[in-house]
Amino acid sequence: MYKITVSLLFFTCVSFLLSCSSKEEKTEIKIQFPNHIWNRFEPMDTTFTVSNTKMIYDVSVELSVLNGFEHSRVPIEVVITSPSGQKNIVNKIIAVKDNQNNHIGNVYGDTWTVEQTIYSHKEFTEEGVYALSIQNRTQYYELFPVVSLSFVISPAKIKDK
Repeated sequence: MYKITVSLLFFTCVSFLLSCSSKEEKTEIKIQFPNHIWNRFEPMDTTFTVSNTKMIYDVSVELSVLNGFEHSRVPIEVVITSPSGQKNIVNKIIAVKDNQNNHIGNVYGDTWTVEQTIYSHKEFTEEGVYALSIQNRTQYYELFPVVSLSFVISPAKIKDK
């Protein structure tokens, strides 16, 4: 009888804690580039949904390139359009190499992945579906060899004071 009571109490506490949790999971949207070529005039166009305007989010972009990528920086333009049509346009530069021309970021095999923060502690004011466009703003018509581009939105990490 004691084991059943303890088990029931444990199950009830765990269920209560899980039901009270309002933490949303990370959302990642990833595109792979055919033939490892990112065409300047073909932006990443997609959508994502915000269902909790009380949460604070971190928004970033991850770029994966093959070993031997010639450029040290890749300028991008990120356009986030709210459900009501308001556009937020951000221009960022993704550093792919350091000052000594060495790849930076995480490596897996011959693929290097770097992350660029777009918004830190972003508050979305509207619930609903947001449109997203990320464009390569280099001077090159085709950027080679680019493996993939990811858009990542996750609950912000709150720092203790």
